[in-house]
Amino acid sequence: MKKEVKVGIFAIVVLLVGWGVIRYLKGADVFSSSNTYYAYYTQVGGIQPASHVTISGVAVGAVAKVTLDESAKGVEVEFTVDKRYKIPVDSKARIYSDGIMGGKAIEIVLGDATEYVERRGTVEAASGTDIMEMATTEIDFINEKISAVVDGLSKTLEGVNALIEANTASLTSIMTNMDGLTGNVNTMLKNEREHLEQALASLSRFSQSLGDNADEVGGIIDNMHKLSEDLAKTEIVAELDGVVNNLNELLAAAKDENGSVGKLLGDAALYDNLSAASNNLSTLLEDLKENPHRYINISVFGANPVKKVEKAKAKAEKKAIKRADELAEKQHEQQLKEMEKGQ
Repeated sequence: MKKEVKVGIFAIVVLLVGWGVIRYLKGADVFSSSNTYYAYYTQVGGIQPASHVTISGVAVGAVAKVTLDESAKGVEVEFTVDKRYKIPVDSKARIYSDGIMGGKAIEIVLGDATEYVERRGTVEAASGTDIMEMATTEIDFINEKISAVVDGLSKTLEGVNALIEANTASLTSIMTNMDGLTGNVNTMLKNEREHLEQALASLSRFSQSLGDNADEVGGIIDNMHKLSEDLAKTEIVAELDGVVNNLNELLAAAKDENGSVGKLLGDAALYDNLSAASNNLSTLLEDLKENPHRYINISVFGANPVKKVEKAKAKAEKKAIKRADELAEKQHEQQLKEMEKGQ
């Protein structure tokens, strides 16, 4: 009898352990109680028993059973949630991809209601976009963009090809001209190579000479600098300054109407007297040329009469010029005396 009891107890323990292992493998916590809920979908897309149930990314339960509902509601998914987590009545159960390998899971999107779904109640199902669908959508979008870019590049290349074909003759002509120009340049360089080498050699020698005589060149520059400083300090500069000052004083005196120079330059009477004297002298010379007999006594006897006439004429001209100078000098002296009296 004792042996049978022991066997019975052992069998019960084994059953309990087996049940616990099965529950654990399905994602249920064997040592804590949970609430059962239901959700109905038209397409579950790979949900299986033991698939995770999460809230905000945290596993809170597992799918217990997936069956096709006979009442035409679709696919019934039974899942459990740890009873520590309450589900508001406006929450939604969304199927999503649990990884890139294609696994599915149920995410409970909690609502804001203050009432909660009862145990074995129904949570509203919601369709969601899984990772693969998002990736497919993004790939399709990228493909569209790439296709648009490729089309644009194709059109651009077509335009470039058309432009090249339209200007093939011009491009060929340009290339021919460039070849000819290159040949001419090469020929010129060959012909002038000796001169260029000589010029470069001369330039090199000149540069080397400058480098070798850098000290002497520097000394010459210093001497020029000192010479310019010495010239600036010589008495010539001082004398030139004195001449400039004297000229400035003379110009100032000429501008002064009360000074002697200013009166000489600005006196209209003196100008008239000098002009009259010049006119009288001109008249006297003209009369001498036209009527020399008035001033010359010619003798027909004795020496050569022609020479005597010429001598007499020259003598008369000298007397006339002297007389005119004397008259002009007297008028000038008289004018100066009048100016001194006026002062």
